[in-house]
Amino acid sequence: MVRRKSSPRSLSVRPREEKRNNTDIITHKGKKQSRVLREIKYLRKSTNLLIPKISFARLVKEIIIEIFPRQDISRMQASALEALQEATEMYIVQFFEDAVLLTLHAKRVTLMRHDMILMRRLRGRDDIINR
Repeated sequence: MVRRKSSPRSLSVRPREEKRNNTDIITHKGKKQSRVLREIKYLRKSTNLLIPKISFARLVKEIIIEIFPRQDISRMQASALEALQEATEMYIVQFFEDAVLLTLHAKRVTLMRHDMILMRRLRGRDDIINR
């Protein structure tokens, strides 16, 4: 047995509802994108260091031993190490900022490996990381 509606369907056309203004609506995607860029801007303005000093000093010492294995370089001035760390962090923050812009250009939220590879290619051979 087939079920049917009790009253026949109306053939009259309903007028379309007025379109809503989407200018007042803020999407979640817009919030996430702006949050990442705001965090990067905050990190650029801050003066505190992001990488712990002892970990960075250990890494620098390891790199120096790898580059100059026969020379016994065991000491570094604190000011030289601090200057090196500031320059390193500044470069890293700028690099990630540009990579995030590439991610947003691709209409994604997640920063991926190929975004960073493309960023290295766009910066060219003169960039310090490509030497």
